[in-house]
Amino acid sequence: MSTHEHLEMAKHYLEEARELLERGDPYDAAEKIWAAVKHATTALALSVLGRAAPPKGTSWRAFVKEALVKAGLDEAEASKWASYYVDVRDRLHGGCFYGLAYEEEEHRPLMERAGEYVKLVEELLETTSMA
Repeated sequence: MSTHEHLEMAKHYLEEARELLERGDPYDAAEKIWAAVKHATTALALSVLGRAAPPKGTSWRAFVKEALVKAGLDEAEASKWASYYVDVRDRLHGGCFYGLAYEEEEHRPLMERAGEYVKLVEELLETTSMA
């Protein structure tokens, strides 16, 4: 899949998540949010690092932060968004979708920030002409 295709998939999954939330299904929405964040991150990492996953011995947090810094974010902003990636993976994908534990106060803010994350990645790819 190309960078552009990953970004389009991210947008598609965001839309699906919105529809699921409107229908009252936060569990499947959580998984769609995870898919959106994962596809956006893959698009960015492929573009700026030339790979979709971290090399052996490198954490996902460090890998995502490296991609964000290389794409133009400062260290603090990149750290914040790398933490967001890990939170979505662990709390929405793991805890909410697989663990069937949904708490509006805990999970909804993560879901609502997904659009901001995907937009940020899209803008980084556009400004660095890597999309």
